[in-house]
Amino acid sequence: VQTFPACKVTAVDTTAAGDSFTAAFAVARSWGESDADAIAFGNRVSGIVVTRPGAQTSVPTMEEVAGLR
Repeated sequence: VQTFPACKVTAVDTTAAGDSFTAAFAVARSWGESDADAIAFGNRVSGIVVTRPGAQTSVPTMEEVAGLR
């Protein structure tokens, strides 16, 4: 069994966390990333999303996600 650490954040609103993770995972796989790298990317995206209120307004830019590597 393989595990993947979540980003340590203070959650404000979990709305859109799952949708954002799934979308980020799919995007990373479409770039040719491995499942593990796509999961890590999804974790970074959803980690940012939960720190902001709302759904669409909480989705980060690529620059913000890249800053969490």
